Amino acid sequence: MKRIGYQGMEGSNSLAAARDMAKSLGWTDAEYVPLITSRGVVDAMQAGTVEYGVMATRNHVAGVVLESEAALSGLHYRLLTADTVSIRHHLFVLSENVTSIDTVASHIQALKQCAGHLREQYPAAQWREVEDTAIAARYLAEGALPPTAGVLCRQDAGEAFGLHLLQKDLQDDAHNATDFILFTLE
Repeated sequence: MKRIGYQGMEGSNSLAAARDMAKSLGWTDAEYVPLITSRGVVDAMQAGTVEYGVMATRNHVAGVVLESEAALSGLHYRLLTADTVSIRHHLFVLSENVTSIDTVASHIQALKQCAGHLREQYPAAQWREVEDTAIAARYLAEGALPPTAGVLCRQDAGEAFGLHLLQKDLQDDAHNATDFILFTLE
């Protein structure tokens, strides 16, 4: 069984990328381990709890994923494959009764990728950076965010946490995509 650690959690773009890349390598026996951050992926690989790592490296709109760049800095690794995943960010709220929001929470990359739409459509909303888009959905569902918050995440993440879809496709670029890598340590 191949243990693949990925940046994020269930419902994250990194998990979708990890599954796609494992499939492209013909790996049918993979176990996916959520490690939330790029540093978490590297730490787990160095500790030997996972053999492989997956993380985002660059978004075509927001640029280099700085947390991944920092985690990979000085690390000796072997790139096994790479993938580009189309990214769609949807705005979810706690319930259908929420019609206006004062906070938008998500990963910093998602906030940057939706900056134009957020400023235009939700100009008074404060941005709140969290570790991952799917974690933002979990935080809202579990009450760690105020009920007047909205979260940017994948559709499956918002639905998995029982949130209400307020608006689809807030990414500024309809062709928004992120590059991911699957690697092992040398």
